[in-house]
Amino acid sequence: MTETYVCPHCGATQERPYRVKLIIVTCPECDENGRHVHASYVDLLDDVPEADRPEEWERMPLDERLLDAVKRGLLDVDVGLY
Repeated sequence: MTETYVCPHCGATQERPYRVKLIIVTCPECDENGRHVHASYVDLLDDVPEADRPEEWERMPLDERLLDAVKRGLLDVDVGLY
C-alpha cells in the first residue's frame, strides 16, 4: 500500500510506501525542492473558512498553508508536523 504526497508548488503527486505528514523531496514535475504534504492534509485545507484565510492564501505553497492553519488553530492536527 502506498500513500500520496502533493508538491507544495505545482500540485503534482508522488506515491511513497510510508505514512507521514510531510516529506522533503524534489518534485520530478517542477524540479522544486520542498515539503510535500500528505494528500489527506491537503483536503483539510479546503475546510479552512475563507474568512480565516490570510489574503495571500492562494499564493502560499501548500506546506505553508498547512503550517499557518495549524499555528493559528484552524486545523485540528498534531502540532508536531516534522
